[in-house]
Amino acid sequence: MKFDFLFRVSTATVEVEESTFTHIPGVTRHLMILDGEITLDHKGRYVKNLKKFGYDVFNGEWPTTAKGTVTDFNLMTREKTSGKLQAIALKERGEETIFFKAKTAYSALYLVSGSLRIIAGHQSAEMNAGDFVLCDHEKEELIMHMQATANSEVVLTTIEL
Repeated sequence: MKFDFLFRVSTATVEVEESTFTHIPGVTRHLMILDGEITLDHKGRYVKNLKKFGYDVFNGEWPTTAKGTVTDFNLMTREKTSGKLQAIALKERGEETIFFKAKTAYSALYLVSGSLRIIAGHQSAEMNAGDFVLCDHEKEELIMHMQATANSEVVLTTIEL
């Protein structure tokens, strides 16, 4: 199996009670639960129970099984690429400002629920539940401002190359 990416972002719905993760050499996996509950068993390493917005980072080569049905958010990175996931909850009319360092190559927002407006530099966008926005930082510092127009839950992804 060939993996021709530096990073990959996705969501998935796991509908079977027990599953086995695909063996992916050279990949670091970031997994955040959006809905449901799951127990990850990284054979011979550790077992971790994850509920909503629970987060785990693990090697794609590790033999890993899961118990539970969930909707999750995934970030996979390869080579020298690194990343991080963060859940942010905003009340209606709530605001959040995020400062990205120059070493951040990309950031992404996935709106799990609610609605909000984002402003980054001279660009702005309206987001509704299920929307995904990817920002190319061109290795420059960036300030992103979020304004919730309803109670909102966001997954923020940052990627460094």
